[in-house]
Amino acid sequence: MMRRILLAFACIAAVSYGPAGVTGDARAQTLEGAKPAKPGAFQLRIKPPEPGKWNVSRDPKRARTVYNCKALACPDVIRVTITASRSPTRKPDPQALEKLAKVDLPKATRAANAAREIMSDGAETIETLLSETASFHGYPAVVNETKYARGTKTVYKGITIIFAGPAMIRVEAVSPDQALAQKSLWEFIRGMEFREGTPAPGKPKRDVI
Repeated sequence: MMRRILLAFACIAAVSYGPAGVTGDARAQTLEGAKPAKPGAFQLRIKPPEPGKWNVSRDPKRARTVYNCKALACPDVIRVTITASRSPTRKPDPQALEKLAKVDLPKATRAANAAREIMSDGAETIETLLSETASFHGYPAVVNETKYARGTKTVYKGITIIFAGPAMIRVEAVSPDQALAQKSLWEFIRGMEFREGTPAPGKPKRDVI
């Protein structure tokens, strides 16, 4: 589960998840104008705060959206990345979610950056500032904040993973300004809109003789 959460992400400005797979539409849609979600489908709309101050780039192949604040539009450099994939389960077990937040996610962060620490001969340090479970838009989530420091340079990365029914949404904010990273993360999450279709009908059971 942890490997899937860390590696299998794809997202765009408006995303649809169908019962047969994951599909995306790079055109900006609104939930109000979009067709109702089909049975077993999921729709997500991203509404960035103050849309005019962000440069937006989309990777159709990886279906990922990256928001970089324009020059002089923010107090410091800030990048927000929105990604999504099919969730491994619609209802994460509370204990498994707690383990993901407290153990697995911090461990994966340290492991991913171990080589950088070795190559820098310990000049670069990584510190987990926060890692806990949470709830957003009525869905269970995990929240993680990490501090990266090397010499006089410091970068803060905030990550939130939301288990929204059939979808798993990841929001990541990176900035040298801790308060700005936190503020941007929460504002993007607050502006999200979700729509789930009715559960897909199950296959009829065969009589067993």
